[in-house]
Amino acid sequence: MHIFKILKSKNEKGFVLISTYMLAAAMVIIAGASFTKSIYEAKLVDREFDRLQSHYVAEAGLQSALAQMGTNAYTGFINANAISIMNFQSVSGASIGNVNVTLNYPEEADWVIAQSVATVNGVTRRLEGRVFLDSNLSKYLIYINITNLNVGNNAKFGYNDGTNPEGVPANWKDRMAMYFTGDWSVTGSNVDVWGDLHAEGDADAAGTTLIHGDTYMGDFATNSSGQVTNDGVSGPITVGDGFSDDVDRNGDGQITSSDYADQHDLTQVGGGDSHAEESLTQIDHNFYEDNNNIPSFGSGTQNRYLIFQENGDHTRMVEYSNATFTTQVATYELPSSAIVYVNGDAYVKGYIKGRVSLVTSDDIFVDGDMVYAGSSPYASDPTHSAAFLAKDKVYFRPDILKVSGIIYGENTSGSTNPIDASVDLNGNTDNSKAQLRTYGNIVANGQPNTSIYSDRIFGYDKNLKKYRPPGIPIQPTLRTVREY
Repeated sequence: MHIFKILKSKNEKGFVLISTYMLAAAMVIIAGASFTKSIYEAKLVDREFDRLQSHYVAEAGLQSALAQMGTNAYTGFINANAISIMNFQSVSGASIGNVNVTLNYPEEADWVIAQSVATVNGVTRRLEGRVFLDSNLSKYLIYINITNLNVGNNAKFGYNDGTNPEGVPANWKDRMAMYFTGDWSVTGSNVDVWGDLHAEGDADAAGTTLIHGDTYMGDFATNSSGQVTNDGVSGPITVGDGFSDDVDRNGDGQITSSDYADQHDLTQVGGGDSHAEESLTQIDHNFYEDNNNIPSFGSGTQNRYLIFQENGDHTRMVEYSNATFTTQVATYELPSSAIVYVNGDAYVKGYIKGRVSLVTSDDIFVDGDMVYAGSSPYASDPTHSAAFLAKDKVYFRPDILKVSGIIYGENTSGSTNPIDASVDLNGNTDNSKAQLRTYGNIVANGQPNTSIYSDRIFGYDKNLKKYRPPGIPIQPTLRTVREY
């Protein structure tokens, strides 16, 4: 019996020892597995960190492209050179990885495709961004930089599309728009606006005024409860786009007149249902001198008398000795995309074929219809567009006149009327004219004097928003980004 107890005791001790060894081995295995898993998970974390860093580096590549395009940005003169940064650094100066950006800019388009490829520790991310090229010289039917713009009788801005309830598209991006840095005042009657009205001040009218669209007013205000305390609109002005797309401002669960349908705020930064304020882009005359397709026009100060003619796929420009347009001086064949800079005044009329920008160091006198080839008033395709940019004033002289393109009176002399119709073809004062038709954009620093025309229609050319003539100053904006 004693021997049996001894053997039993030894067996128990052996079992405990074996169990201990087995438990230790299991713990080692578990610890090893945990260690391996920890290393694996750490590598996953590191790789995810590298993925995030490569994404941020690719985004930084897009921002670098945006900065490059934004330097001296003009239509047709975008810097579309590729960007390669082989040692991209963090803010602390540490090397992160490399990035390469390629830019695709078709000159007839209003956008640039930027593709950014970034690599960090062997991890590569690819981002594609679409950069839109905006210009307030071409995006607004009328942009006037003035404290208070007065509108007389019988003015029509834009046109009824004949399709939608109020004749304007549902999407504000597709509508005609006007912009004023001060107040917009209608002193006459029978005024129609087919599109959206922006004013950094307010809008008021003495006579019947219909805004077939939305208003964006700097004087628009709401209280802490969302109730409108000032809509920025007064007088007999009717506002509405005809669509049920309005905001329940006061949060009462229904949209009523107290929500002020189709009326919005104009703020410094925009956001929500408001739009952002914009400053008028000034033009750099050195740029036009440097890129003048008729260099002799830029040397010395001399007035030019020019008739534009269609010649195949481009414009022929015929120069005359004076404003009677009787004695021909020279003929110039312009390229399909041309800048003509005149150091002096320019007297112009005729037809544009292709894309032409005429810029002067002083005034532009429009002495006859100035439209596109085939008497077309609108830029009907990407190859047709025109601009007439005067450093000082633009004169509309005929009794009946049609003008297409971008008209800009920069008004460096500080004149009351940077766009003036009070002079006739003989240089005499004329305060009563018959008919004016513009098809494009009116841009001016000051009050345009066009109410002399008893019948005025300002037609909106939506193609100028995209297919601008060369040399229009633009602001690149990154709007969409996707991974590819």
